[in-house]
Amino acid sequence: MGLQVSGREDFLRSFEGAAEVIRRHVERGDIIHIVTHSDADGIAAGSTVGRALRRMGAPFKISCEKRIDEGLVESIAAESPSLVVFTDMGSGYLDIIEKHLRDVDTVVLDHHLPLDVQSERLVHINPITCGLDGSREISGAGLAYLLARTLDGGNLDLSVLGIVGALADQQDKGEKRALLGLNIEIEGAAKEAGLLETRVDLIFYGYETRPLAQALARTTTPFLPGLSGREDRCVAFLQEIGIELKREGRWRALKDLTEEEKRHLYSQLSKHLLSEGCKPEIIHGLVGTIYLFPREEPRTPLRDGREYASLLNACARMDRPSLGVSICLGDRGRCFEEAERLFNEYRRRIAGYLEWVEEMKLIEERRNIYVLRAGSGIDDRIIGVVASILLSTGLLEREKPIVATAKSDEGLIKVSARATERMVRAGVDLGAAMMKAAEKTSGRGGGHDTAAGAFLREEEEERFLELVDEIVGEQLGSRE
Repeated sequence: MGLQVSGREDFLRSFEGAAEVIRRHVERGDIIHIVTHSDADGIAAGSTVGRALRRMGAPFKISCEKRIDEGLVESIAAESPSLVVFTDMGSGYLDIIEKHLRDVDTVVLDHHLPLDVQSERLVHINPITCGLDGSREISGAGLAYLLARTLDGGNLDLSVLGIVGALADQQDKGEKRALLGLNIEIEGAAKEAGLLETRVDLIFYGYETRPLAQALARTTTPFLPGLSGREDRCVAFLQEIGIELKREGRWRALKDLTEEEKRHLYSQLSKHLLSEGCKPEIIHGLVGTIYLFPREEPRTPLRDGREYASLLNACARMDRPSLGVSICLGDRGRCFEEAERLFNEYRRRIAGYLEWVEEMKLIEERRNIYVLRAGSGIDDRIIGVVASILLSTGLLEREKPIVATAKSDEGLIKVSARATERMVRAGVDLGAAMMKAAEKTSGRGGGHDTAAGAFLREEEEERFLELVDEIVGEQLGSRE
């Protein structure tokens, strides 16, 4: 869906209602409960609202959740909250929220596929309801920033977390991997305040902060087969192609390379990726827009937007979202050091999972999708990352979405589905497919057209996969 002027204006006006509700509770001195999605965008979103409330002198608490279900909302209701703010989640569960929180003031800020549910004490803000594209034009953290800005125009600095959330949700779908839609306005605000600088260059983790071999090894978007997660191989690769790793006793970062060295590195990486069977578009993804935050300390992961997002993502996937929240709220001490340690472990775990999938030949091709049934072999918090990497490397033989499953808690299966932009242009909408298939199997699903998910009972797994295969086939058929 394209950006519509009337839709955009209606959307921006919708924040006034939420701001009014929040101000009323702040004046009363009520404790405000923020419930946010336990992923990088959700962490940035919940923290943005938290920082805005802190500046208003309001007491608040933040809880990070993998999913919404009856039990969660019942437990929130049991606390008799005065105001609950859901960030980066909630739109697909408005029926449950309305059922258990109908007597509680509630704000839902989300950009995933919504249900059509109305409630007197519910303020629901979602770009999709105004004809905007929630997958590409604004993130959960972007919504939180717009709310913070509506509460107080002085919250301009929180635009940085809006950028981090958009990058975490891989909304850099524009030319040279630039942001799109309302994200551009948030980017403009950050630049105007001197909080953001951009340039086009090679995109590796640690553009300014990491020695070259580390930067290559820690890069997972795009995933570099044979190099990502393997610093020893990266050292050997760089030495083999004649890139100097150290100069004057100091390890060199990507920013230290000459333009000629960068061109040579790009050329040799392209050859390597082609030899590994990757598609040309993966190679083109090596170059893009760098988002730098000059107010952050040089040579730290928070200096680069994608590194910041990766750090928050590691906190979420390693079941330590509170660390990410602490960093977003301003902690630059012990929590930051612990998050860096977690990221290293997270990176190693992903590499191990990918090797296991390949060794066990777990990917099954069906008529319209690929399926990866990981069982207990892959953490359900990381299964989506593995699916994204398998798709992004171009190693799957045919152009089909991948649907990956892993055992979760309470006898549930976590489903993560991923598609490319080209598949979406052909008619694929995984968010709709997940929602429809989940409804028919007593589960819950939704998300975006390129990235979506669901939770369902273990005994429904095969039926669900059959339904998704069928629905994706119908989506593709309807565009023929």
